[in-house]
Amino acid sequence: MPRIVFVCTKNQFRSPLAAEMLKHELATRNMPGEWIVDSAGSWVADLAPATPEALIEAEKRGLDLSAHTSKGIEGIHREQIDLFLVMEQGQKESILLNFPKLSKRTYLLSELTGLSFSIPDPYVTGESYSEIALEIESLIHNNVEKIIALAYGIAHP
Repeated sequence: MPRIVFVCTKNQFRSPLAAEMLKHELATRNMPGEWIVDSAGSWVADLAPATPEALIEAEKRGLDLSAHTSKGIEGIHREQIDLFLVMEQGQKESILLNFPKLSKRTYLLSELTGLSFSIPDPYVTGESYSEIALEIESLIHNNVEKIIALAYGIAHP
């Protein structure tokens, strides 16, 4: 049973959207086996719901984030996770600094394309929520086979 966790900063927009998008892709493609797909934040101060923008972007895609509550990476059983997909280079560096044993299981979501770039936090950069959501959706849709292979430990980007 592969376990995948998407990580962003506060676990309120990018990572919960990414988790729901991957769940949808796996269901659409009738992937065999049980999958556990979740999300966490690298800097979660307070438990909070998904942002209104995340709810809107999810709804546009037929996804539901209404029950989402943010959680920090330190609060999950990291040793049980097969794959961490992070949004920003700084998040990857922080995770690997604090949890070096995760080095072979932690990747930037963009690394699946063969490039390494951060997916910006629209709350920090002011970029379009819709464009960020579309970029995440595209990265997941176009690389779902790589995500599956990484989760099973049979590939590297």
